[in-house]
Amino acid sequence: MRTVRFSTVAGVVCAAVICVGCSSQSEGEPTADRSPTAAGPTADSPSPLIPATPTVDPNVVPGSVLKTYLPTNRTLPRGWKLSSVSKERDSGPTQLPESAAPSPTALLGCSQLADGGTGAALGNSAAYAAVGVANSSAHEVGVTVRSYSTGEASEVLRRLRTLEGVCGTTYEPNSSGLLINPVTVTVSAVDGLGEEGVRVEVDRKAYVGEEFVVTRIGDRVLSVTSDNQYGGFADVVALAKSISTRVK
Repeated sequence: MRTVRFSTVAGVVCAAVICVGCSSQSEGEPTADRSPTAAGPTADSPSPLIPATPTVDPNVVPGSVLKTYLPTNRTLPRGWKLSSVSKERDSGPTQLPESAAPSPTALLGCSQLADGGTGAALGNSAAYAAVGVANSSAHEVGVTVRSYSTGEASEVLRRLRTLEGVCGTTYEPNSSGLLINPVTVTVSAVDGLGEEGVRVEVDRKAYVGEEFVVTRIGDRVLSVTSDNQYGGFADVVALAKSISTRVK
């Protein structure tokens, strides 16, 4: 469900929480298939399955390193600070498993940008690190650095550039399912930002919109995302230019 825009500022931005399930058995606890007295495999027993080694691209920078590229209170521009709501999170020292959807090389349309925003634009990466920052007006902005397999970051930007100047205004359903709420999607190039940069604005009249800047540095992609829940977008272009110099 999309958030309806209110004229009065009331509420806080909630950070996503990633829940990890835990096994109810202790490490040495026997199971129905493996007890302390179970016999070993015989000559007629099938060989145990050996899990396939996941493909590792040496070009991918792991999340444990990507997080060092994120801004800090010391490196942020004047008027910005780390968020007290959205804390740093990353994918850790190993590469993420490949996922069928959304793929960073999949075709992308204006409707996908309208519905999925930054996530639809960038697809699943091999590693990531993210943090929230806030300006003096307590406007929350998301900062994420993603690392892709060789060549995929260029494809992400190429797909976005194909939509420059072609999206325009369409309509999305209201709470009754009627296509009467206008939404305008604008994709434009940003000069002087990394090796290439794109700005996307999803402007809604009835719901909260989103504006984000995406820039590529090698096979890494920096995204800086703002919404207009409280009346306007933050200057994501200027913020992205400041942060991008940290990305390697």
